[in-house]
Amino acid sequence: MAKENDLKEELLKQIDKDSVEVVDISGNSAGKIIKKHQAQLRKLKWITVISWLVTILYFMAMNFLKSNRMYLTGNESWLVHRSDTGLKVLIVIAVLLTFSIYSKSRTLTIRQIYVRLINIEEYLKKMSQDK
Repeated sequence: MAKENDLKEELLKQIDKDSVEVVDISGNSAGKIIKKHQAQLRKLKWITVISWLVTILYFMAMNFLKSNRMYLTGNESWLVHRSDTGLKVLIVIAVLLTFSIYSKSRTLTIRQIYVRLINIEEYLKKMSQDK
């Protein structure tokens, strides 16, 4: 019964966020891999936020220029004519970055689950050897 309680305690510890950092699987440091993916995800989030901000600022600037065409010279009027295409491109980039955040976070979650399962497997092997 004591072993079952120990197992239960260890499984509950696996839920902890920091339990991933302790594991070292066959020469590859899983904690380092997870940290690398977390850092990449943070960078991707910042890039996506900046992308969305640029898109919003571009939209606002083009609407201002469209409503005040008298301030544009003949050479600058092409900017207003191409503004819709530019806005579509910026929106597509921002949406693609958003989807890549979703994909990267799913991959990170799956890797964290994998590492936790490996921890559980190692703990069960250790318990079976103790018997």
